[in-house]
Amino acid sequence: MDFVFEIILWLGIILLFVGYLVEYKKHLLRTYGYVLFGIFWIGEVPYYLGINDYFNASLTLIALPIFAYFGYHEYLSKKWHEDPEVMRFLAGGISIASLIYFGVQRIPLLTAFLVRIVTVHTVFFTNLMGYEFTVGPTFYGGNPLLYRMGSESIVIPVEGSGIAIILACTGLQVMAAATGLITSTKAKLKPKLISLLIVLPTVYVANVARNVMIIYLTYENIVSFDMAHNEIAKTGSMIVLIVLLLIVFEIMPEFYNNIINVIKLPKREPIHQKQQEEP
Repeated sequence: MDFVFEIILWLGIILLFVGYLVEYKKHLLRTYGYVLFGIFWIGEVPYYLGINDYFNASLTLIALPIFAYFGYHEYLSKKWHEDPEVMRFLAGGISIASLIYFGVQRIPLLTAFLVRIVTVHTVFFTNLMGYEFTVGPTFYGGNPLLYRMGSESIVIPVEGSGIAIILACTGLQVMAAATGLITSTKAKLKPKLISLLIVLPTVYVANVARNVMIIYLTYENIVSFDMAHNEIAKTGSMIVLIVLLLIVFEIMPEFYNNIINVIKLPKREPIHQKQQEEP
């Protein structure tokens, strides 16, 4: 069954990406891509329920109706003979972000490489605070080195701290999403590059700082790991993301327009109808 969902995942991503790049049958490609991508996330629900992660289980459960809704708007685009920028933005942003994230996450050697870099930096900065932690060995959790389909984490412990670093501690999800959404925005190259040069290093540094803070708070028994990780760290990360989002809005007004138009999708009407209604 894992193999089937794996095919569904990559087929969905590829159809979305091709539909973003080409004109021929683009609405049909994107529609099928969205539906397949949503079906893949349904297959992730049992994993999150199995580890009692009800928040992520809820997110994966609603993924199919959300992506199916995007697919419905591609159907409307075909029916109305339109291709609004917001739909191209969504297809490009989602497919590019997914290619980056799953490209790293599904190849254990790439995952381990990124996790080790983050672990080395985390240990470096914690040791500047007077600790003597070391970078532990890589635990692949039974994953094959070339490709994995399971959800078993690849782990590198920070020896002496009681904390281990996994892919979720690297900020890859946010960096992949930022890269996909920024590059798929219809804007000039310079503001795109400036935005990426601001967002990507900041997210990486913020995640290393987040790891250092979690280790410090838990090692010194100031708060529990759950509070440090789920409440304090996530609140800090959210603040950083909001600030970065506002900065990108200022640099790339087109990005702001895309986000607003995504929110306005439920009110979408045919462009020719709106033009007839305008005085």
